[in-house]
Amino acid sequence: MNDHVQSVNFRRGLLPLIVLQLLQDRDMYGYQIVQEAGRRSQGRIITQEGSLYPVLYRLLKEKYISEEKVPRGEKMVRVVYHLEERGKEYLKTLIEEYDFISQGMNLILGRETNL
Repeated sequence: MNDHVQSVNFRRGLLPLIVLQLLQDRDMYGYQIVQEAGRRSQGRIITQEGSLYPVLYRLLKEKYISEEKVPRGEKMVRVVYHLEERGKEYLKTLIEEYDFISQGMNLILGRETNL
C-alpha cells in the first residue's frame, strides 16, 4: 500500500469526528463540510465529497445527525445537516477516544504528553 493510500485511509477513519465537530458549530451541507475541514486544518485534511457522504449516511442512520432539504431555485434542493443531542454525546466519546489514542501514540513516538 502506498503512502498516499495509507494517509487517505487514516483520515477517512477520522471523518466522523471531523463531521460532528464541524456540525457542532453550525449546520452545514456536504460541500461546506469539505471546505471547512480544509480551511480549519490549513489544507491538511482534504477529503472528497464522495468519501464524505457514506459517513454522513451512517451518522444519519445512527441518528447522530439529521438532515433538512432546503429548496434552492426551482428544481434544486440542498441537504443541510444538523448535529442532534445524541450526536453531541457521541462526539464527546470520539474526542475522548482520539485523545487517549493520541497520548498513546505520543508515548510510542517518544514525544511528551500531558497524561
